[in-house]
Amino acid sequence: MRATDLTPKSHMPDRKTDPPVAAERPSRGSDSGKSPKRPKPGEYELKVRWETARQVLEVTPTGVRFDFSSPLKVGTRYPVSLKAPGVAFSTTLEVTRCQLTVDSATGRFFRVTGKFFPYVE
Repeated sequence: MRATDLTPKSHMPDRKTDPPVAAERPSRGSDSGKSPKRPKPGEYELKVRWETARQVLEVTPTGVRFDFSSPLKVGTRYPVSLKAPGVAFSTTLEVTRCQLTVDSATGRFFRVTGKFFPYVE
C-alpha cells in the first residue's frame, strides 16, 4: 500500500466564486443597530452641590464644561448631578479650569471645565 492511498480524498468540489460578503451587523445590545440618541448639551441640568449651572456647554464621557455663577477652585473635587431626558447620574467632578467671563448681555460668570472623578479612560 502506498502513502498516497491513505490520505483522505476531498469530496467537495472546487469553489469557482468567492462567497458573498456579509453585510455589516449592528452592534451588540442594540435592537435597530443605531445607538441611542445622546442629549444635546443644552438639555442637561447640572448642579454643583445645590446650585444649578447657568448653562451646560459640553458633556463627554470623561468630563463637562459649563457656566457657573460663582467661582470653583481648580483642583478641588465637588459633588455634581447631571440630568437630561433619559439620563440622570451623580458623581464627583474635579475642576481643571475656572475662567472669569464678562459678557455685556449676561453679565459676569465663570466658565468651568472639569473631569469626572475617578477618571475612566
